[in-house]
Amino acid sequence: MRADFAKKLERLIEEEADDFSVSKLFKEERTEYYASLAQRFGGAAPRQFLIQHARMIEEFIAAFYRYVLRGTFGNYVPPLSALPIAFFALGSFGREQCAPYSDIDLMIVYKDAKGYNVQPIIERVLYLAWDAGFQLGHRVHEIGELKETAAQENTIKTAMLEGRFFCGSRILNVEVENALNGIRFDRRDEFIEAKMREYRERRAKKPITMEPDIKEGVGGLRDANALFWIARLLFGVSSTKDIVGAFIREEDYRVFHQALETLFRVRSALHIIAGRKVDTLLFQYQREAALFMGFADTKRRKAERFLLKRVLQALKIIDRHSAYYLAKLTRRQPPLGVVCAPFESENEEMGVLLRKALDAPMNAPFDITFVMALKRAKVSKRSKASFKETIRELFHRSDSHLLISALDSAEVLDVLFPPLKGVVSLAQFDGYHKRPVDEHSILTLKTLNSLSGEAGRLFDGLSAEDRMLLRLVALMHDAGKGGSHNRHSEAGARRFGSFARALGLRSDQVERGVLLIKLHTLMAHVARKEDIYSDRVVFAFASAIASVTALTMLYILTICDISSVAENTLTPLMIGLLRDLYARSIEALEKREQISEAAARTRKERLLMAYDRFAALDAHEKRQILSIDSALFFLKFKPAEILEFSAKARATELVSFDVSLEPSFTLDVISKTPFNLGWFLGKLARFDLGAMDIFKLFDGAKLFRMQFRRRFDESTALLSDLVEKSLDMSRTMEYKRPSIKKKEIEIDFDHSPTYARMSLQTADQQGLMAFFIDLFDRRGVDIATAKIDTIRHRTNNMFLIEKNSGFVKEDIVGELTRVTRSGV
Repeated sequence: MRADFAKKLERLIEEEADDFSVSKLFKEERTEYYASLAQRFGGAAPRQFLIQHARMIEEFIAAFYRYVLRGTFGNYVPPLSALPIAFFALGSFGREQCAPYSDIDLMIVYKDAKGYNVQPIIERVLYLAWDAGFQLGHRVHEIGELKETAAQENTIKTAMLEGRFFCGSRILNVEVENALNGIRFDRRDEFIEAKMREYRERRAKKPITMEPDIKEGVGGLRDANALFWIARLLFGVSSTKDIVGAFIREEDYRVFHQALETLFRVRSALHIIAGRKVDTLLFQYQREAALFMGFADTKRRKAERFLLKRVLQALKIIDRHSAYYLAKLTRRQPPLGVVCAPFESENEEMGVLLRKALDAPMNAPFDITFVMALKRAKVSKRSKASFKETIRELFHRSDSHLLISALDSAEVLDVLFPPLKGVVSLAQFDGYHKRPVDEHSILTLKTLNSLSGEAGRLFDGLSAEDRMLLRLVALMHDAGKGGSHNRHSEAGARRFGSFARALGLRSDQVERGVLLIKLHTLMAHVARKEDIYSDRVVFAFASAIASVTALTMLYILTICDISSVAENTLTPLMIGLLRDLYARSIEALEKREQISEAAARTRKERLLMAYDRFAALDAHEKRQILSIDSALFFLKFKPAEILEFSAKARATELVSFDVSLEPSFTLDVISKTPFNLGWFLGKLARFDLGAMDIFKLFDGAKLFRMQFRRRFDESTALLSDLVEKSLDMSRTMEYKRPSIKKKEIEIDFDHSPTYARMSLQTADQQGLMAFFIDLFDRRGVDIATAKIDTIRHRTNNMFLIEKNSGFVKEDIVGELTRVTRSGV
């Protein structure tokens, strides 16, 4: 308290001021103290800061008590030990671990004695504290009630057991300590069993996440409290440190204490920056807390990432050490059906422990004693030599996640899997994942091992070697997140490749694993962001995978990966989209020609996206271009030409055209309204059409590129007039019937779910395309893409035709081969 506070308080007492004025003075002093916490935080070690804070709270309560006594007795205040009142700090206040805005738990014990009316004194102290702004959680008991009250509820008994005397009658404190010692031995086994059950239930509700609860969650302060409570009950100690040496190894306690210091500091920082009680490291506070605690940004990572990694590591340490020593304190015999190790096991060969794990029955869990043995194990050259065989054997097992989880808990996962070193306890700030990278990866493996339904049947249908490979990929799919690379999939694929080759996997297995990790986010992206009922999308996706087995493995991996992000992330809608994409991709993989075409288009799209003029477009314009279905459009034209056609399509209202006379007569027409192409070609038949391409673009626009073999020596006004007149779909003319044989026509109605494919290879005949296109126009057949070419008097034509148009195979073939068209 400030130096002048005592003088001001004494002055108010002398003036016989009322309690309101006194509480106002206390409130001002409290406000000044809390305003100084940020400065005090930076100048003290974490534990020392908490001790100093507890001492200040004690000073305030002692000052309240002294003031009330002065008001009660005037100048005749008796010695404190002569009054049968004693104040005890409970909870984190009692342990001297209370953060700035933690609850201040207080127990006031009194003794009914003749001549003392103590209850009004106690009530006045409490009211004064409340009026001054202190949030007291209090218990008031007559000393004779303590045993009966403690028996009512374990929470009360726990609070009493850690009570710490700090003010009042030392004589009464001796009596209270004797009473509490009696309470400590009362139904001790029952109490221990209840506390351990509470410990397990609490941890099951609050696993480690990206927003860890540093008080109640797994590895939080409450785990350390549980260890202290059991130690105090058994040995009567006032601190866990009191059993170091005799019961806890000094090196273990040193690591444990450092982890606690981390959590103490983080919790205090949270309280100070939030200005209230906050025990969960929420995203909204992580950056401010990191900077407040002295973490700094680097080129590779933000300050909050360093903070969260430190916190996650501390939680793992407290989790492991608390669980281990609680088992040592409470366990009478090893649990059945569990892989255990002797307490205090150390320096055992890692290879020996791994062999023991692999020899265990399937699905046998690993006890905390085994986890601690892994942590203390020595890794000799002999052990390292056996790791390759151990890993291959492990990933042939459907319970492989259990040992992997034990290795992660022991913080030795990177000993067997060096590529994972950078992702252990690594936070993910993507607003999507709810767990650190290593825990997400292990959960992905666990999900894979426990698959059921369709995905489970597909997994079971893989070969044993492919199942082994997929398990390894599931664990390592995010290994690339540990580096500075923005594209973690590619970085992870490289790390997996090196590791898998060193592991002795076959080259085809390595290649497949690399592919799966490189593409492990692709299927979810396509399902969420793109039209999976578009042939273009499906063929582009399938072309990246190239085999049914790889596709099946990617489908299974995607399901497991999404399932492990957070609860309910894999929704029924997402499952349906993935299933449909998988089924359509299986069909697509049977069409090798289209897969090759889609792969070539993908390469061309990458060139286009690297083009400066494309990068300068806005997002909508980019989406327009990439939405064009025709792969042939991208393969035929250069990036500059694609951008030029796209710009013209956006600028066209109804129809536009461009003509080039050198080196040959080439005409490009872009139309956003029905265009009478058959009539138009008929009018230009004398120029001898040599090649033609038709492409659907976007916003209803179609591009018709026509190349003629004869020179155009007339006015372009003629072309303008013909283009304008071709917007009239009622125009017809007389066409000469070409000679076409049935064997020259090939139609694949099952080319894709959306398009039929028609090819025509016949003798070159003047007016052939005019006749052909006129027939399609009359039948309402919609051509999505066409490629027409003539070489050595033979014409080779390919059409992709929308199935929902008037395309009927038998009718089209009949009209082309038998019917002569006579126009009006």
